[in-house]
Amino acid sequence: MSNPVNNLSPEMQARLAAIMAGQVPGQGAQPSAPAPGPTQEVPNQPAPAAQQAPAQQPAPVVRPPSLMDHVIALRQEVAMLRQSVAANSDVVEAVGQAVGQLYQMFQPSAQGNPQSTTYSQGFQQQKMVDDSDY
Repeated sequence: MSNPVNNLSPEMQARLAAIMAGQVPGQGAQPSAPAPGPTQEVPNQPAPAAQQAPAQQPAPVVRPPSLMDHVIALRQEVAMLRQSVAANSDVVEAVGQAVGQLYQMFQPSAQGNPQSTTYSQGFQQQKMVDDSDY
């Protein structure tokens, strides 16, 4: 059986290796102390901040989501879905109104002046010009 870590991207493998080595991700490698050399060391001098080991802070306690947390999240999702459905029905209503107006342009009027012509009747009654290029 192959190691599942090998299936991860190189970045994730490097992060996992850093975590397993005890390093905090994002802080890079721990600075190493310089090798002692022939220089004279001054006693009672504090070490530079880069050479001091960072203090380990405890990880924050993360509690698993409770049933109430799930219910609240579901209520928020339902509210967003209601807004989406309302917006969708508004669009459908507007498209229906536009189609109705277009339909009325091509239908004779049942009320009003019976002499009025529809858009299609007016187009058919236009005189055609034969001297056009088309």
